[in-house]
Amino acid sequence: MEFVLFFLFFVSVALSGYTIWQQFQLRNKYGQFLKGANAKNIEDTLKKYSKDVDQSLSQIDELAGFVAKLHKTQKFALSKVSLVRFNPFGDTGGDQSFCLAILDHNNIGYIISAVHARSGTRVYAKDIYNGESKHHMSKEETKALKEAMEQKLK
Repeated sequence: MEFVLFFLFFVSVALSGYTIWQQFQLRNKYGQFLKGANAKNIEDTLKKYSKDVDQSLSQIDELAGFVAKLHKTQKFALSKVSLVRFNPFGDTGGDQSFCLAILDHNNIGYIISAVHARSGTRVYAKDIYNGESKHHMSKEETKALKEAMEQKLK
C-alpha cells in the first residue's frame, strides 16, 4: 500500500511539474497578452481586436469600391496632351502659333489651334473622336494629334 501511495505521490508531483512547465512556456510565448491580465481582460482584448479587424475590412472594401470607380472614371479624363508650336508665315517673328491636342484614354478630345499673324491671332477648335477629326487638319494639327495619341498612360 505504501508503494501505491508513493507511486501516486510521485505521479502527482510529476504532473504538477509538467503543468507548471507548460504554463511557463505559455507565458513566454504569449507574455505580451498575459501581462497583468486575467481571463476577462484577454477576452475583452480579443473582442476589441476582432472588432478592429472587421472595421478595417469594411474600410478596405469601401476603398476598393472607390478605386474601381476612379479607375472607370479615369478613362474619360483628359490625360494625353501635346503642344506643337510653328510659324505659319516666313516673314513674321518666331513660333507664335500653336496646336494643342488634348485627348482622353480613348483618343477622344479636342485640338485647339491658334494662328498668329501681324493683323491678329485666330483660334480654331476641332473635336476628335477615336483619334480622327471630321474636319480638315493641317500638318501641325496632325503632328500634335499623333504625338498625343502615342503617349502611354501608366
